[in-house]
Amino acid sequence: MAAEAADIAFVSFERFLNGDDAAQRVVANEIYDAFSTVGWVYIKDHGIPQSRVDSIFELAKTFFALPLEKKCSWRLKDAEVNQGYTGDGDEANGGIDHKECYEHRRYNNDLCPSAAELPGFRDTLDEFYSQCLTLGLNVLKCLAMALDLGDNFFENITKSADPQLRLLHYPAIERKIVEQQGHARIIPHTDFGLCTLLFQDQIGGLEVDPFHKGEFKPALPVPGTVLINIADLMQRLTNGRCRSTIHRVVSPRTAGDILPARFSIPFFIHPDPDVLIDPITKSQDEVKKYKAVNAGEWRIYNTKKNYTAFKESAPEAITAAS
Repeated sequence: MAAEAADIAFVSFERFLNGDDAAQRVVANEIYDAFSTVGWVYIKDHGIPQSRVDSIFELAKTFFALPLEKKCSWRLKDAEVNQGYTGDGDEANGGIDHKECYEHRRYNNDLCPSAAELPGFRDTLDEFYSQCLTLGLNVLKCLAMALDLGDNFFENITKSADPQLRLLHYPAIERKIVEQQGHARIIPHTDFGLCTLLFQDQIGGLEVDPFHKGEFKPALPVPGTVLINIADLMQRLTNGRCRSTIHRVVSPRTAGDILPARFSIPFFIHPDPDVLIDPITKSQDEVKKYKAVNAGEWRIYNTKKNYTAFKESAPEAITAAS
């Protein structure tokens, strides 16, 4: 029997994009309700054509079909830049993830294939990156409106932000490999920025544990939607009002002994690196649940913690529990 899907709300974004102020505030409150309970929301009618999303999946398939030696010529080298290719097992925050990735950034893409090496790759990703950033900032504007922070609150702390567009490939693999102790397609984790936009293919395997009880439920792929989740910095900034919840990628429940390849496209939104993330309180009596952290230092710390190549040099000054 198939597991019951996670109870994640669907919100049409068309009313925010084309509606008046009253309509926008209705959408803002719907999104905040989802982020303050489950921590996730499906956004439909978001303005990015499905044909564009499909083309990015095809681009990802083209990239990951290249020989490993060629992909490794663009291998990620610097946690502070966090751009380029990573292979199977490179990301291992408490376990081994069986996936490979390509990271694309806003300002620094030195490890991006050239037009001669992969025609149209950079230009297409740059265009899609811009569309994701616009959508993401509009979603953050919804949160600012719902929390009475001023409509431009997040715009003011993301002026020089450098979010991260990731192409993700989970190669076909034996089920017994990813289901052994310490292995997964992606081990249980929370994201560490402000929020994440996620486009999924139809293979499935993403599961969420909204209340951190070890009760994972599928977050099913839904064509025409983008799945958005709150990340750790937003939970800290909102003093726990918005929930950064645990998720993982496991074996598709309908697969046999060989798991099919899976592709996904997350877009991780981070604030400007010099921003101090200090919990916002709504009254003099409200206690701050978290210490203030510098956004740039937080990002570098978590990146180094996640990748095996950077573990030895990861600073110890910042901890997720502080």
